[in-house]
Amino acid sequence: MIESIIKADKEFNLFGEEKNITVAVSGGADSVALLHGLYSLKDRYGFVLTVAHFHHGIRGSEADRDLRFVKKMAEDLKLSFVFEKGNAIDYSKEKGMSLETAARELRYDFLRRVSNGVIATAHSANDNIETVIFNIIRGTSLNGMKGIPPKRDNIIRPLILCERETIEKYCLDNNLSFVTDSTNLTDDCTRNIIRHKVVPVLKELNSACVANTSNLCRTLYEDNSFIEQSVDSVYKEHINGEYLDISNFSQIHPSIAKRLIIKFYKLHFGILPDSYHIEQIYDVSLGKIKRTGLSGGMSAVRKSDFLFFEKTKKSDVQFSVKFRTFTAEKFKKLQNVHELLSINALDYDKIIGEIRQIPKSNSDKIRKSGVTKTVKKILTENKIPLEYRNNLPVFADDNGIIWIYNIGAADRVKVDKSTKVVLLFEAYKT
Repeated sequence: MIESIIKADKEFNLFGEEKNITVAVSGGADSVALLHGLYSLKDRYGFVLTVAHFHHGIRGSEADRDLRFVKKMAEDLKLSFVFEKGNAIDYSKEKGMSLETAARELRYDFLRRVSNGVIATAHSANDNIETVIFNIIRGTSLNGMKGIPPKRDNIIRPLILCERETIEKYCLDNNLSFVTDSTNLTDDCTRNIIRHKVVPVLKELNSACVANTSNLCRTLYEDNSFIEQSVDSVYKEHINGEYLDISNFSQIHPSIAKRLIIKFYKLHFGILPDSYHIEQIYDVSLGKIKRTGLSGGMSAVRKSDFLFFEKTKKSDVQFSVKFRTFTAEKFKKLQNVHELLSINALDYDKIIGEIRQIPKSNSDKIRKSGVTKTVKKILTENKIPLEYRNNLPVFADDNGIIWIYNIGAADRVKVDKSTKVVLLFEAYKT
């Protein structure tokens, strides 16, 4: 394992001239091995190590046990120790994000605040392959295919080339005890399913799949860096704070053009756009469509040879709707990745007669969650914007409304345990 750390440093220049390393230690095998490995190398590299632990406020007494364990480990090694307790549950509700995402945001915020050098996390080659698979099934680009970056800003991953079996053997050989997070043992989230079921099957097909994925990620990391350098070389020619020059976009390779769009978007909104909006904004840039709606009441619009982001005018929004069918079994797999699909899913066999789109009528009624309401009332209760309502997609069968955009399926056609074929509506603003 030590050799893997040294190899990763040489390949990705993880340590450089930096001596102060804040080591994120959860108490699990990977982070315990990381701390011990860096401690073993501290005299060789001149490291000054600080042990950092974040208590997410999720697992009760088990999390308290982890905190005590990591603190004692730091004391035994005579290393500085810092910790903080957070409330990931409340934070996830406040921000409207998954618990896993909330916990990660809080943890990294803590690590950045307490670090005065680089932050070392215990992500391994196994974490890398799990991330790549996770990104693929959710839908990703080259950026997601290159997996976990070995180094990003002041965060380094010294174990990124090391497989979990090697890490566990290192713990055994060095008599290192560690704690186990019970949530990692269940199959109630996508990542755990990938870890416990998907990766083992891949290993049966090729025992070197983890190492091969690491090699793939390194290659894609280099390729992506080359493309990003190409983008940086033309960045100033196309982007200022107000607009994106798109006069020659039809002559620029789409890969470069779309990355310029991504950079322009992030400059304005501070976040990365999703793949759907990247394609829509690209179409605006090429003049294929006049404008496209974005989050926060904004739109991307082309004016002459320039792309701007501006406040969406309160004109009627147009929609495009399509639908697909799936077997119930296949749909359940999709749900594991996209939980929000359920609202737009119908039991195909419960539909009576033909499906057709109908004009919205405020007096029409739909039964949802056991209560029958007029369309007008349910749109008002769900705060559907006024500019959506004139062209709002509403679909019916011979017995009345079965689905409304942003409201979902009527009770009588909802998916249940007896469903064999699922009809899924997909609607987009155009």
